Amino acid sequence: RIGIKGALNLANQKIKVSYMGQSADQSGDGIVAFHIGGVAEIPIAQNFAFRPELLLSGKGTNIDGEDPDTEEPITAKFRPFYLELPLNFVYAHETATGLKLMAGAGPSIGYGIFGKAKSEGESDDFFQDGAFKRLDFGINILAGIELTSGLTFGINFTPGLANISDVETGGIFDGDLKWTNSVVGFSVGYMFG
Repeated sequence: RIGIKGALNLANQKIKVSYMGQSADQSGDGIVAFHIGGVAEIPIAQNFAFRPELLLSGKGTNIDGEDPDTEEPITAKFRPFYLELPLNFVYAHETATGLKLMAGAGPSIGYGIFGKAKSEGESDDFFQDGAFKRLDFGINILAGIELTSGLTFGINFTPGLANISDVETGGIFDGDLKWTNSVVGFSVGYMFG
């Protein structure tokens, strides 16, 4: 079967800096984005299916900081969009009423296609050399229901595992910088057939 889905994304990004045996973590402020795309369902055993998706997915965060020159508070806004390919393996249980309860997980691969990094009225391409890498990778964990009509409702959590930072360390800062995405999605969809 094939289907369509759209969702509200609650997105955030986490930054971890390690230097000389010490480390510090910072999460930005979560933002609201979206994802939209198609779903396929391929049965592989009784109650089990391979459920790949192809989505346009918004991610990002807001990070509060301080202008190094004026010491005034500033907010940096990161808004990347990815072509996302979650490869889910799903277990579905059909109740006596025909309602399907679903849960599953699988890897999720993303490729950045466009996005902006904005601060203090200035805007730059998010995916540029020395800023952020296009390739993203994470684990997708999902749960949901499907009504007898084919209408679906779901929730998914996709913590990023890939370091998307393309900032070179060395010189004054010889530490390690790791920057990852995370998304919680609330979706509505429809399965045909």
